[in-house]
Amino acid sequence: MKSKERIKMKKSLYLFRVIMILLGVAAFSQACTKLDETLYSQVTPANFFKSEAEFVSALGAAYTQMGGYATGDINEVQEMTTDEVVVPTRGSDWDDGGTQRRLHLHSWGYDDEFMNGPWAFCYSGVSTANRLIYQFTTLSANGQVDATVAGAYLAELTSLRSFFYWQLIDLYGNVPYDNDFANAQAAPPQVPRATVFTNVVADLETNVPLLTKNVDGTTYGRMNYWAGKFLLAKLYMNSQVYSGTAQWDAAIAACDEIINSGKYSLESNYFANFDVNNSGSKEFIFAIPYDKIFFTGFNMNAATLHYASQYTYNLTFQPWNGYCSLEKFYNSYSNNDLRKGDVGTLTGPATKRGNFLAGYQYNLGGGVCIDDGADGADPDGKPVNFGNIGDLINGQPAAQINELGPQAWRQSGVRIGKWEFEIGGTSDMSNDYSVFRYADVLLMKAEALWRKSQSSTDAGALALVNQIRERAGLTDLTSLDGALSFDLASGSVPGGELFNERGREMFAEHSRRQDLIRFGLWGQVNKWILPHHNTTDVVNAKTDTYLTLYPIPKIQMAANSNLVQNPGY
Repeated sequence: MKSKERIKMKKSLYLFRVIMILLGVAAFSQACTKLDETLYSQVTPANFFKSEAEFVSALGAAYTQMGGYATGDINEVQEMTTDEVVVPTRGSDWDDGGTQRRLHLHSWGYDDEFMNGPWAFCYSGVSTANRLIYQFTTLSANGQVDATVAGAYLAELTSLRSFFYWQLIDLYGNVPYDNDFANAQAAPPQVPRATVFTNVVADLETNVPLLTKNVDGTTYGRMNYWAGKFLLAKLYMNSQVYSGTAQWDAAIAACDEIINSGKYSLESNYFANFDVNNSGSKEFIFAIPYDKIFFTGFNMNAATLHYASQYTYNLTFQPWNGYCSLEKFYNSYSNNDLRKGDVGTLTGPATKRGNFLAGYQYNLGGGVCIDDGADGADPDGKPVNFGNIGDLINGQPAAQINELGPQAWRQSGVRIGKWEFEIGGTSDMSNDYSVFRYADVLLMKAEALWRKSQSSTDAGALALVNQIRERAGLTDLTSLDGALSFDLASGSVPGGELFNERGREMFAEHSRRQDLIRFGLWGQVNKWILPHHNTTDVVNAKTDTYLTLYPIPKIQMAANSNLVQNPGY
């Protein structure tokens, strides 16, 4: 799609975004940490919406919660605990009481307050969906709105609520499951993970057929039929983890329906999915329509870029110098992989865009970026060099990240460059964020076929993976086996290249933690943690299997006596 067409579609989403923002300041979009926090006395038939236009506006409240998905609390627990993303502690920056280091080392505990953020994010989404479902149902039952009209909205809200429950069982396992808004329990009990999984799948199988199959400006950023099928595919792919029973055939069937619909296809240019003006990507099945004015919350430029990068992109603010990727993950991309990008040198800046920003960084007007901070420990002195590419210490290549903390170099680590950074941008980006992307459909089906056949040369699986690789400019695989991306020196591992390709393609899109768990690799954190640790860090690193679930947040345990802490905590 040409850039002008993308901009046109972006403008067509203006009204929906404004609705979302206006509702975002309403009482019902507050972050809820308990299911009983909604003020029911404020929800009466008298203040229910009356027209279809008001129904559409009301839906905005359900989607407003998604604003915190891309770089919020969910991102931290889904990405920073993997081999894709790490946040070194650079002096006083990003220490947060050691939170970022504990995430990297899998040494978090029951007392870590940050564990409440994802819980609150999800239950706020559940609570808002429940409220709207109650209102729509009441209006329909009273004959105030046509049942068919109400039914479409109820199916959409139920499907969106299923998204939040999917995140909850993925992160916490056994969780409260209470969808009765009018009679919500003050202290709802936990329900077994497998039961919630079964209920959510049943909700989707019932409601997805009622969703529109339209793919246009009216459904962009909303749960339509295809987004519902994608969510079902994700649940089926992880069914063995969530319920103990694999459902590979069901996953394949859901993926096939999306593939055979002809509604989606791979963009010829991988980075078209991540441009500033990326609305309308042929790969987007469910996207969050971020906008620096009308729907804020996507802060990747602020989170990953160095302070001096302000002058590379003429930003209106100074970035925070946080997120970077690990050396082994960066090196899992071959240099001819179009997704990797190239490296800036002292003779000139990088000229090829990539998932990473690496090497010397340049000001927009020319000249190498200078770090004016008191940071004499950096191996190259003041010029900013992400990952210290090409630098030598005592004649040996410098580590991309010298240590996890507390004195990591300010320019340690290649940065996340996957999303285009707008020249003159603010700390809120306008790139839409893909929650569900077509490339993942192809990779999910490939994995399900491989797991069914147990053959590293499964022709169907290889053909799907090779579609992804061909776009990246790579030769076709002849086997799905290979060394793991975080242990490149190891021998061939069953499905190793399939696992690696998922990482290279879906980097920083909230997939890696699930992949590590599903492939049985989560407990191998000791293989991807930074090699440059002090003794305390090495001792604190944990590989226990119970860590596949996060602890029930302390604040929730105190508020609800019916909650039982996950094993190990």
